[in-house]
Amino acid sequence: MSARRRPRRRIEIYFVLYLVALVLLLPDRKGADGEGVSSIPTDLRLDLQPERVRLECKLGRDSSGAVTLHRLDSTNTIRYVGDVSNLQFRARVEDLSTGDVLNVESGSPSPFFSLQAQPDRRAVVFTWHPNLRRLLPRTLRVTILGSGTPNIESAGGAAALPSGLRVNGSTQFVLATTLTDDASGSSITASRSRIDTVRIVQVPIGGSGADLGQFWLQMSRDSIRTVPTKSWSNRVNIGGADATRDLIGMPEVRVSNPGVVVERSIDSALRMVVIHGKTPRTGSYSVDVIARRRDGQVASTTFVVEAVPMPDVVIPEFVYPDIAYSFDPRLPELQDVEATLSVNGQRIVSTRSGTIKYRPLRRDIGTKLKLDRFVDGEAIGNSHIVEVIDFPAPQIRDVLDFGSGDQKKVIVVFYGSPERDRPKLSITGGNARDVRKLYGNLHAADDSQNPPVTWIEEFTISRKDKSKSFTFSVKATDASGKSSSVWTER
Repeated sequence: MSARRRPRRRIEIYFVLYLVALVLLLPDRKGADGEGVSSIPTDLRLDLQPERVRLECKLGRDSSGAVTLHRLDSTNTIRYVGDVSNLQFRARVEDLSTGDVLNVESGSPSPFFSLQAQPDRRAVVFTWHPNLRRLLPRTLRVTILGSGTPNIESAGGAAALPSGLRVNGSTQFVLATTLTDDASGSSITASRSRIDTVRIVQVPIGGSGADLGQFWLQMSRDSIRTVPTKSWSNRVNIGGADATRDLIGMPEVRVSNPGVVVERSIDSALRMVVIHGKTPRTGSYSVDVIARRRDGQVASTTFVVEAVPMPDVVIPEFVYPDIAYSFDPRLPELQDVEATLSVNGQRIVSTRSGTIKYRPLRRDIGTKLKLDRFVDGEAIGNSHIVEVIDFPAPQIRDVLDFGSGDQKKVIVVFYGSPERDRPKLSITGGNARDVRKLYGNLHAADDSQNPPVTWIEEFTISRKDKSKSFTFSVKATDASGKSSSVWTER
């Protein structure tokens, strides 16, 4: 009798492969000396501290138009703290009224700005040369951006830092140009004395960075004046703190009107807080911003939001060709306002103050003009439509006795230019002759029209046969060939 063979136990190959995959996914064990693990020290930083938060250029203009430079803060020194090398700096200059931005690299000055690094002082110097040819009140926000390579020794050796790591820092200040009227009318002088405005307590050079210096807040705009219910935003310039790192939570916002909703957000690229809201329908409200730094210091600032009414535009429903018109868009007294006039969707005239002047052409007959108003580049209200129409045909308004009874005076109303569109009177039948124009009697038919487009012309005609009744038919024709209805005198 043969022995029975024991069956073989089958092992699933897929289970083995699954265990191998799990083993391969396990991380390498950390060595006793910490090798194989890359970590970034948390104390790496580059802090920038400006001497001034506001540089001013004050100009005065007398009655003759001559300009006096009363004050100019032209230089700002920005100290930096941080154990870094290979430093690079640049300045970002933004015009708050237009949004235009200019970038200035260190060592590459522009016509009006320069940025010069001074490593021996651990500082970078920003210099401002205001454009005295452009005499407009304006506010510029300057952001100084710095970047450097952390020193290996202070960071715990080369193995502790990833390759190519750089540390960034930034700070901001404001450049303000003001222009006032000088009543004295004195002779022109230029005073270039540097007068410090606001000074910041400097962080001790080479310190640990624990002393963050003076803590302050300043709004990009101290007041916001715009049309009702329009969205606005205002940036909080923070000194002595990084908005993304050194604050205890988001800044607190208090509004004088409890029914107003104001929101806050962090601009991580510029490391600042932005306040958003809408203007009221009427009146104004104030906004208080309070921030707390991680060392317990508190700073606050305030700005005002005011609604400026948008007056209604009064314009005609239609206009005629070859007549010069002035449209008053009634723009409010705001910084960034504009009115435009478009024909068939193409902008042809614009203004930021005063009236819009336009003369439609004959080829524009049948088209529609569109007047729009803008605040901060955003269209406000509805478009105002004006149609270009052709002149009506002339009309015979009346026929009057003139002289001894053998003459009649014919009153004709015509439209357009008194030089180009004056009509002619013709006799179409009856006992009449000798059509004569009464020179010197031309006058506007409607004194309320501005500019006038309706005119009155007067003619005389004589009886042809005195033995017959003075009956006749006449019509008026203007220069373009349009004729009135026939007037029959019986």
